[in-house]
Amino acid sequence: MKIILLSNMYPSKKDALFGVFVKKTVLQLESLGVQFSKKVVIKGKSNSKVKKVFSYLIYYFKAICSSFSSKDNIIYIHFLTHNIPLVYWYFWFTNSKIVLNLHGSDINKVAKGSFIDRIQKKALKKVNLLIVPSGYFKSIVQKRYSIDDLNFYIYPSGGVNTSLFKPNVNKKQGNYTLAFVSRIDKGKGWETFIQAFNKLNESGLDVSALIAGDGYERENLMKVIQISKYSNKVDYKGFQEVEGLVKIYQEADVFIFPTRLPESLGLVGLEAMSSGSVVFARNIGGPSSYIQNGINGFLFDINNDENLTEKLIEYFNLPVSEKNLLQKNARNTALEYSSEKVSKQLFTKLKQL
Repeated sequence: MKIILLSNMYPSKKDALFGVFVKKTVLQLESLGVQFSKKVVIKGKSNSKVKKVFSYLIYYFKAICSSFSSKDNIIYIHFLTHNIPLVYWYFWFTNSKIVLNLHGSDINKVAKGSFIDRIQKKALKKVNLLIVPSGYFKSIVQKRYSIDDLNFYIYPSGGVNTSLFKPNVNKKQGNYTLAFVSRIDKGKGWETFIQAFNKLNESGLDVSALIAGDGYERENLMKVIQISKYSNKVDYKGFQEVEGLVKIYQEADVFIFPTRLPESLGLVGLEAMSSGSVVFARNIGGPSSYIQNGINGFLFDINNDENLTEKLIEYFNLPVSEKNLLQKNARNTALEYSSEKVSKQLFTKLKQL
């Protein structure tokens, strides 16, 4: 199987996380024998508008040139909004099968009913396979565009490396540890996390906090931590590579996922579940599609942050046997999203085109 990859986001040495999920998918498919004859990508971020425009012009030029010399049977495109012209080009001028991997930004950052939105709807009808990260996001796309005959396929952004993200069988028992891993940005819910942490300690529970991530609201987070009576029990680790995240997930008893944003999947939640943490997520977006309340985790009310504290206290008061069952169910759920499993399923689906 030969594939041409088109993506306006791809990691560079400087920006190793920029579009890392695209590279992750490529590596998984290559390990199964897929040949990417061309990878037309934009590597890394650019803060200069001139450089950004220039990089897109080169990107479009290379993508169009690839259509002339290629006999590849699949064109795999990541992101719709910036690749609309290329979807039409390959539909009109090649016989290649078009696979489009739709991401949250393609919907969330495009105003409903706008010119771009209307063009996107038409472009979606040109693709042979539409990949989305979750059942939740599939329903969002269906509701947004009211297209019944799209060939959807759910592929959870490369899945979870369950061999890496695994429970620590030698974990020491002690006080309760809450973990929060996210961009420290507006809407990500870091305030909700700190509020729950403070209230749990005020209730008499001995609770510590692990926080990882960076972002525009980092200074605000640090100020809130400093004024907390329990600041000595907060360990802010900043940005962490994968190895650091594994340790955080394994050390935590529970993982808090309080985002107010409609995440298309929320892979960090699955990584935490795979590592043995019980996830408490706001009942919105992707996490609501893989967390079963009270079975493999907990969902708290969208507009009621107090409900998070209530659910945490409820969990901490459970018998050890019930806590162990929740952790086991969480791990089993994550195994359904294992990178090895989902990549093989995607490979099979692509072969069927």
